[in-house]
Amino acid sequence: MRITDEMPDTWVRAVADAIEVYDHTVTDCHESAIVIDLTPTTLRALDADPGEQLVIGWTERAGIDWGLGHHGWVPDPQPLDATTPEQIAVNVHMLLTTGRPA
Repeated sequence: MRITDEMPDTWVRAVADAIEVYDHTVTDCHESAIVIDLTPTTLRALDADPGEQLVIGWTERAGIDWGLGHHGWVPDPQPLDATTPEQIAVNVHMLLTTGRPA
C-alpha cells in the first residue's frame, strides 16, 4: 500500500520536529509522509533489512500508519494509534528503540 493522502505542511513539520526532539533524524518530510533512515541500532530494534526506512504516513485508512519500506512504498502499513504530533513522536521513538509502538 502506498502512503498517499496529504496532510497540511505545518502539521507535518510539527510531527517531524517532535520526532527530532528524540534525536532521530527525519530525512524526508512532505505532505504525504515522513521518512527516517535507520541506523544500525534501529535496524536491529525493528528487525529491518539494510536500506529499509521507517515511513510514517497517511494511507487510505483513517489515522496515522507506519511501516518499513523504500521511497514511500510500504507493503504492510500498521496503525500508529496516535493523533497529536507529540503522541506520534513518542510512538515513533518507541518503535525505533524497542521495535514496538507505545
